[in-house]
Amino acid sequence: MFLQAFLVVLLYTTVVPLQAQNDEGTSSCADKTECPITVYFVIDTSESIALQTEPIESLVNHSKKFVTQFVNKLANEVYQNQIAINWQIGGLHFSDIVIIFSPLTSNKAIFNEKLEKIRYIGRGTFTDCALSNMTAQMPLSSPGMNYAVVITDGHVTGHPCGGMKQQADRAREAGIKLFAVAPSMKIYEQGLQEIANLPHELFRNNYATLKKGSVDEDTETMDKIIQVMKHDAFEKCYKMSCLEIQGPLGPKGFRGQKGAKGNMGIPGFPGQKGRQ
Repeated sequence: MFLQAFLVVLLYTTVVPLQAQNDEGTSSCADKTECPITVYFVIDTSESIALQTEPIESLVNHSKKFVTQFVNKLANEVYQNQIAINWQIGGLHFSDIVIIFSPLTSNKAIFNEKLEKIRYIGRGTFTDCALSNMTAQMPLSSPGMNYAVVITDGHVTGHPCGGMKQQADRAREAGIKLFAVAPSMKIYEQGLQEIANLPHELFRNNYATLKKGSVDEDTETMDKIIQVMKHDAFEKCYKMSCLEIQGPLGPKGFRGQKGAKGNMGIPGFPGQKGRQ
């Protein structure tokens, strides 16, 4: 009877901890890693863009439509059933001055409303100052991914903020990845490649706001950039948490070696005097 009771207790104490581990493992595997993505739009509204076509603001308006459609494609989702992606967006436009038209927000309607109000500035093109301002707006201390979509033709008329390539490299050092998107066919490709991250097959790749030979926005460019962002975010945010479960105790180790002989003790006290 005693043996039966002992076996029941032993079985219970063995199964319950294992079950608890399994429960913990299931919960851990079900959790999705939070992966916030920030996308900042940098839109060139200088003369080199605005004066390329008639009416004057048509290319600027196409850039605005491109960004609006791009933003509307950004949906919070669980990507690859592993990471929970949520988006926030912000933007500025520039010529020889910089105007921040929207601080970072997760509200697409508010962003698009502010985007619609921008008008071309004209004058010169100081892309380095635009990139410097973009970097200052990014949540660099927060977890997640930071991207900039820079819509420009690659031309500059000055570099009062240290130079376009220097500011692009500074943004990269801060953890921001930059995509370069052309607003027309009249571009300075070397300038666009100085802005874009490597490899250019992912971050430049002949991206354009308009389809070639068309006045329609290039949705393929939008889809490609968004897919690169998601895949890149997955590589950074995904953690194989299911492999982090603590396993069972290992077998008892081998008996250790016999210890070394101790030092000789100090002399003891004298004993009592013996009997006569």
